[in-house]
Amino acid sequence: MKLWQFTDLHLHARENPAELDPRPNHTALPQSEAIIDVCLAAFLAEPGCDTLLLGGDLTQTGHPLEHGLMIEKLRQIQAAGKRVIAITASHDRKTIGRENDHLLREMYAEFGLNDAIARYNGGHAFVVQLEPGLRLLCANDHGRDRPPLWLPWAVEQIREAKAAGERIFGMTHLPSLPPAPVYALVEPRSLLSGETVQALADAGLRFMLTGHSHIHNIASVVTPQGNPYWDINTSALIGWPGKFRQLEIENGRVHITSREIPHIPAFGEMTAREFLRRTYDVVLNNIFDGWEYDYDLFARSVGTGINPERVYKLKPLLKPLGKVVPRITLGGLGTILFCRRRIPKEVRKLLLRDIMLEGMRGIYAGEEHCGPETALGKAFMAYGQRLSFLGKKLKIADFPAFMLSLVYDDSPDDEITIPID
Repeated sequence: MKLWQFTDLHLHARENPAELDPRPNHTALPQSEAIIDVCLAAFLAEPGCDTLLLGGDLTQTGHPLEHGLMIEKLRQIQAAGKRVIAITASHDRKTIGRENDHLLREMYAEFGLNDAIARYNGGHAFVVQLEPGLRLLCANDHGRDRPPLWLPWAVEQIREAKAAGERIFGMTHLPSLPPAPVYALVEPRSLLSGETVQALADAGLRFMLTGHSHIHNIASVVTPQGNPYWDINTSALIGWPGKFRQLEIENGRVHITSREIPHIPAFGEMTAREFLRRTYDVVLNNIFDGWEYDYDLFARSVGTGINPERVYKLKPLLKPLGKVVPRITLGGLGTILFCRRRIPKEVRKLLLRDIMLEGMRGIYAGEEHCGPETALGKAFMAYGQRLSFLGKKLKIADFPAFMLSLVYDDSPDDEITIPID
């Protein structure tokens, strides 16, 4: 069986009321419909692929115009003879409100929920039979309960599937494992808990398709009971680097690959990857320019992924650093930290700002390649060793490894084969 998965589509309807217009964002919101239409057309044209999985944040603001437009597009896919299974997330209920989650589930019930073989709480979570012998566990993201309220029910569904001799995997919106070490530091509430992961894995779930972070990453863990588990986190369909997932399931294994979104006519001569990088870079440069000259711009730009209120609370600490970080070289930082001799000469004149920009691009794209043997990797390890006293305060056991993770990840992020028996 072959499936495609998109997540974080963030469809933005331009007819939205002015108060719902997005602030500067690292996703291509004005072009969201054009991107979605091209990707849906590519799915329809893909031979041997009849099921599309959508991992939440289908819309940007959850306005009725956006939901109506998205539902119309998904109905056209199903009218063409293909299947759509969708979950919703926090952006999808921004307008409708959490108290009306049941209405949101009803709106998208025809895309998976109506065909469910099991439901929790009226469809907050549900199980779909993909084909004989293969099930999909879906959990809508409508809260931040730790552990989620649906966990005992999900464990029961996994055990029932195993007892029936069937394979099962999952899809939810929030990452179940950190897509990058820094993510767990800045967004700890936007992760499923370790207790949740351990319970799912020990029940027999081998992997979960996730989104929300907009980071393209594959993470894994082995529980104390020896059960392996993978989190397949996928980048936003309308954001850098513009990737989605393809799954091919056969003989008890799933082969997961990454596909880049096709060319978008609205992007002119630029490839989708080039256009989305440019869009992302606008926000990245606003972060550093604002950090140095305009703290409000800094807070708004960082706040596209982190609550701006947190950024304002840290203003007394962060604002003074804005006069240093955007201008300093790697060698200069080494001097401040009394480790200049350990910074390789070939990288000493590089601006920290440029390296941080490239590092952020790399984390989001799953392309962090500067290992500990590279000059850049050695520099970041040296910084980490000098700053290791921060590890205890931030509850990071190996601070040099944490610093290295800003530019390096040795795990595969684009392709993997996982046993699901």
